[in-house]
Amino acid sequence: MVADNGDGMTSFPVPGTPVTVVLRSRDPAQWPGEVAAVRDGGVAVRIAGAMPAWDPNGTYVLVALDGSVRVSQPAAYIGHTERAVAFRSLGPWQPVDRRAHPRFAANYRAEVRSVLGNSRQDGRLVDISMGGMAVRVGSRPGGRQVQVRVWAGPFSSELLCMVVGAEEDENGVVLRLQYTDLLPAQRAFVRQVVEGLAGQGAAQAS
Repeated sequence: MVADNGDGMTSFPVPGTPVTVVLRSRDPAQWPGEVAAVRDGGVAVRIAGAMPAWDPNGTYVLVALDGSVRVSQPAAYIGHTERAVAFRSLGPWQPVDRRAHPRFAANYRAEVRSVLGNSRQDGRLVDISMGGMAVRVGSRPGGRQVQVRVWAGPFSSELLCMVVGAEEDENGVVLRLQYTDLLPAQRAFVRQVVEGLAGQGAAQAS
């Protein structure tokens, strides 16, 4: 995702970098996509799915993955076409403070279904936070969006997620996932799981 610009320096992001557009408001929302183009002082993002209605006065944040580090940048809406939306950068890319969403170790049953290829495989929850989770599966699914059903005690919920990273080892693949457009009931499920694990003292280091 990091390219050499020809003078020995690197630039970020490059076209194709997965990015999530986050609207900060009383009714927050987020949309997954990828970088379509990078220009001086701005970024064009190709949105996955239907193009939403953008707020010219809204407060937006772009969240992307630079190697293994999640970074964010404040941005202002400029305009959009049928496939991409343009933002003006309002500051540099900065590492996301993961302490805002503490992760908690978990070992719940999970099932991962690829939205693109419709493949389905069993997995185990590795950790979870209010911002995302990690799930171990046998192989990496196709595409960047997955549906993950998590069973926690007598409750379960299916959560739409974007794959923001994957780590392979001898036991399979650990998918690093970011939630996408959770409904109130789904957010309540995640909060219940996180608060339950927090009560068990299962917090991990950031």
